[in-house]
Amino acid sequence: MKKKLKTWLAISAVSLGIHYLLMFFAWIVGVSGSISFGQMLLKRLTEPGDAIRYLDIAQNGYVKTGENSINLVFYPLYPLLLRAVSLFTGSLPIAGVILSQGCYCMAAVALYELILLDGDKRMAWDGVLLMALYPFSVFTMGVFSESLFLLTTLFCLYALRKGNYVQAGIVGFFASLSRTQGMLLIFPAVYEVVARGLSREKRKLRFSDCFLLLIPAGFGVYLLINYILHGNFFQFLIYEEGAPWYQSTKWLGDNLSQHMQLANDHPMLSMIIYYVQPALYFLALIILFLGLWKKERMAHLLYGGVYLGFTYLSGWMISGGRYMLGCVPIFLVLGKLKMGWGRNLVFLISGILCFIYTTLYLIGHAIM
Repeated sequence: MKKKLKTWLAISAVSLGIHYLLMFFAWIVGVSGSISFGQMLLKRLTEPGDAIRYLDIAQNGYVKTGENSINLVFYPLYPLLLRAVSLFTGSLPIAGVILSQGCYCMAAVALYELILLDGDKRMAWDGVLLMALYPFSVFTMGVFSESLFLLTTLFCLYALRKGNYVQAGIVGFFASLSRTQGMLLIFPAVYEVVARGLSREKRKLRFSDCFLLLIPAGFGVYLLINYILHGNFFQFLIYEEGAPWYQSTKWLGDNLSQHMQLANDHPMLSMIIYYVQPALYFLALIILFLGLWKKERMAHLLYGGVYLGFTYLSGWMISGGRYMLGCVPIFLVLGKLKMGWGRNLVFLISGILCFIYTTLYLIGHAIM
């Protein structure tokens, strides 16, 4: 256990170290002459977009009326934990940074342990490093729910892999209280139950299987919050369709075509956002098919495919790069590949892109 604890601490140190090193060089390249490194981090990790809304929910809760009523589109678990951590820090922004970075360290450990169940230590470390170098991973460092969602997702998949359905159901419940995609964990959960039954003579359900129903129940709790506040279980969809998100559900082909059109209409953002999102879709699809060829665990590939398809059903999706960080089967597949010299090339390209997007984010550019 002592050896394992040392490994977990090393994973946490390396994961955070990579991010802080990238952010430090981003500060040198971008804004070192106008603001200190600490001031830049506090400003950019706690003030942009969604961060302000999470802080407001943590401070004031959901409200029925007024301009902040649209904050209902943000799921409740992260701001609830944010409020709890602030009781010790005395500051909501600082609590958010500590919460997110703490969750990210634990998510990296969960990824390592999940890969280790079917691979070796080199594969597990590669998965951890690839997640750290994911181009949009800077969002795991600030007041966003990305790290919490990664943690709950990976922990749930790990529990499913170990056959601990009670634990998987409980953690999956929290994943569904973190983001809509959390409820998609029910797909690998059901697959694992069915696969287990087909592999045995007695195909009886166990009592522990019932705990997996907690996964969609988390989404149900969120819908109940909608109903209590507004008398409509799906009020959040109404808010999402309006400013500033303009989100709606469209077919994949329509959304991908829209991204290409937006790239033509907004040349300055095309290489940063709009061309990137279709590229990420097809790249993720290729990786998942590669995982199928390499016989990655089917439950993981199923979750990756459902997650990918569900995410790209969102119309006018301008945060695709950030959302795809939650498609963790990508890291599971790539981490286990024996790529030879290609391994170093993947790390190099990921590292360069991660540095570019980290720099753009920290200097105030909208990478969403």
